Amino acid sequence: MAILPEKIYMVSNPYDYLVTIPAKTLFVISYVSTGNSITLDNSNSDSEQPFTITFETNVASEKLFCTTITNGIASTSQCEVIDPTKHTEEYARIRKMIEEIEAVIEAKIQGGANYSITINNKTLVSESLANLETIRARYIERANSLWVKMNGQPTSGSSRPFKSMTVFRDPNYPDRWGTR
Repeated sequence: MAILPEKIYMVSNPYDYLVTIPAKTLFVISYVSTGNSITLDNSNSDSEQPFTITFETNVASEKLFCTTITNGIASTSQCEVIDPTKHTEEYARIRKMIEEIEAVIEAKIQGGANYSITINNKTLVSESLANLETIRARYIERANSLWVKMNGQPTSGSSRPFKSMTVFRDPNYPDRWGTR
């Protein structure tokens, strides 16, 4: 039995969350990143009790490992505390960086004399067009992964799940598979 839901969205930081602990239950919440834990003890009571948990985080997403001990029987669950403002701040920052890189690419294509430019304390000195496009592609990939997280969509390793795979054979050699 999970006492906390799988995901908790913080509407403020710190965020107070009301949870009801069943009778004869000890509930331990452990932060995975820091190792800190919170214990809510209702083991001496014959009725369920409300407790207030204050979540405070400096990161966009914090994993929690929860242990419930009722009458000597332990069960575990996981919860994720999400601060949506952290995702949106990072997404906005990355979008701005992409726009700045696109401005440099445009100036380079038009023959501008950009020998160096500074973006977020990083200086690009006479970068080739290929390097600029690679940097832009990395930031776009990061922005897309944040967008997927913010919208609660499932992700694969590349954020693009395989739809199908087709392997073609050479009709001149029916017993040999072509290059994949």
